[in-house]
Amino acid sequence: MKQDDQIIDITLTPYVHEHQHFLSQFFLPDTQTPFSALPEESLKYCQEDRDRHPFVIVAGGIPVGFFVLHVGDNISPYTTDKKAILLRGLLIDRRYQGRGIAKKALRILPQFANGIFPDKESLILAVDEKNVIAKTLYLKSGYRDTGVQKEGRSGWMQIMEYRLSGLDTDLE
Repeated sequence: MKQDDQIIDITLTPYVHEHQHFLSQFFLPDTQTPFSALPEESLKYCQEDRDRHPFVIVAGGIPVGFFVLHVGDNISPYTTDKKAILLRGLLIDRRYQGRGIAKKALRILPQFANGIFPDKESLILAVDEKNVIAKTLYLKSGYRDTGVQKEGRSGWMQIMEYRLSGLDTDLE
């Protein structure tokens, strides 16, 4: 895929070792590095915590994005809801930003997550208050601000939620 190609379809897929070569080449502009870890750092945490599940956003057969779905007791700093999934480290490689990939990924993520964790009822995320672009994208994607704040590595973060109840999992 050339850098100027338009992204038409994306898929979300579990991380496999074959993705590592692409993910190790991901980079973010300096304005985004305070808000998200690169995939290599997130994958280290996934190796240490079996409740962190890494996924790749693929376009044209190439990994262009990454995120982690985190379940279990270790999400308690963000929510006490045992039926929640914590979305962590969502990012699009700089070379593929500005093409609507994150928007498309967030549109299909609820049904994708519900298919993997059918007993869960919501997606939770923490977004840095200063990360206005991401916050706006999450709001437009159906997430709501819970009114809860948490201090993060770059300042205050807002906790946002997307309710999975009512999703029609039979739709393709």
